[in-house]
Amino acid sequence: MQGKKSTQLDKKRFLEALSRRHGIVSLACREAGISNRTFYNWCERDSEFSEQAEEIRDIEIGIIAEDRMAEAIIVHKDMAMVRFYLQSRNRKYMQKIQTEIYEDPTKALADLLCLDE
Repeated sequence: MQGKKSTQLDKKRFLEALSRRHGIVSLACREAGISNRTFYNWCERDSEFSEQAEEIRDIEIGIIAEDRMAEAIIVHKDMAMVRFYLQSRNRKYMQKIQTEIYEDPTKALADLLCLDE
């Protein structure tokens, strides 16, 4: 059985590999010389380690998504992606939601059902 110090070094080595492997757990496990099961056991038993791994995965997945979005916009000139990017990044381009406020809830239901009172 490994000592605490050795396990902490293994976890650190794994987190560094996870960053290099763009958040892909199986590749990081292979590089760090641990099994996938060991990784998931560490996550279950060590909340700090689990949070660090999840943060790395979120960052790396975000980078990949940004790269693909940029490729779609710049290389492929995908206008749907341009629209999505602008609507998700800039309030000026976000879709407007129109709402109506009814004083009488039965009137609102009647309007939705297209019924006359």
